[in-house]
Amino acid sequence: MKEYCYTDNVFSFEGSVSVQVDDAWCRPWRIDYNHSDFFPHVSDRAGESSGIRLTFTTDSLNIGLKLYELFENMKMDVYSNGKLIEQYTCEQSKEVKFLPIDSGMKNIEIWLDPRFPFVLEKVLIDDDAQIQRTFIDKKRWVHYGSSISHSKDAGSPSTIWAGIVARENNFHLTNLGYGGQCKIDPMIGLMIRDLSADIITLKLGINCYKGELSPRTFKSNVIGMINIIRDKNPDVPIVVISPIHSPKREGSRVWDNSMTLMEMRNMLLYVVEIFKKHGDTSIYYVDGLKILGLDKAEYMPDDLHPNAEAQFFMAENFINEVLLQVKRS
Repeated sequence: MKEYCYTDNVFSFEGSVSVQVDDAWCRPWRIDYNHSDFFPHVSDRAGESSGIRLTFTTDSLNIGLKLYELFENMKMDVYSNGKLIEQYTCEQSKEVKFLPIDSGMKNIEIWLDPRFPFVLEKVLIDDDAQIQRTFIDKKRWVHYGSSISHSKDAGSPSTIWAGIVARENNFHLTNLGYGGQCKIDPMIGLMIRDLSADIITLKLGINCYKGELSPRTFKSNVIGMINIIRDKNPDVPIVVISPIHSPKREGSRVWDNSMTLMEMRNMLLYVVEIFKKHGDTSIYYVDGLKILGLDKAEYMPDDLHPNAEAQFFMAENFINEVLLQVKRS
């Protein structure tokens, strides 16, 4: 089979912010890797591949990969022209060979495992086949959130809830869901500001529950992040989403100057109303309880993280509560 590396420019990592390139391998990141020192604590999670797709167009019947680094039970979902072809699980070999695919040119999209980094040597195709970068003409959706958006408990890479939403709405997804690290960092705001986006969603609050931000600094940081993003995106819809249900955190706080989830929802609504008051007609608030509420508590075994089945409930509710609100306006 013919082999191609990243510098051959015949495939891309869609949903990544940057790609780290070495002589022998490449690795997608969900931050600017060359400035990773400016993202303390976030970089570990940003190196994991939630929502990233390895994408190319080919007429090869057989496709494969040479991995530089192998993670046991790492999963990949293979799509051809938007149709799921195979759900592959890595075992012991660094050489991956997928099931044969129909003849003719087709767009291949391989969703990568949200739990692991992805370090690739080569893409493999048949000797007599062609390969090129896929032309992508989709609305671009940038989403920022916590482990609930990172979605490590999804059943497969493409069934993270944000992935389900993206495929059903033909969106190009960049998923900035960082497990435990949605702290409303200014550098994340700057990064989102500079990404191409047709819609931006910010799912905020849960990672500030332990008191990293006080009621005073929480509102100020959210206001600052939105203003930073607005600097280059004056008319792009921004949707602020408050925390989903979490039984132990709804009305209790860790210490006197921390916040309950109920208080966070009120604060986020207050911030959105401030922007509307000052003329922002493209900002929206969605109560996280409408995305996943008390009625679905059984699908959060640890009272915090939605399980594999809950990804589908979240996706459906996100479409109904978030996207329809934006479309109606």
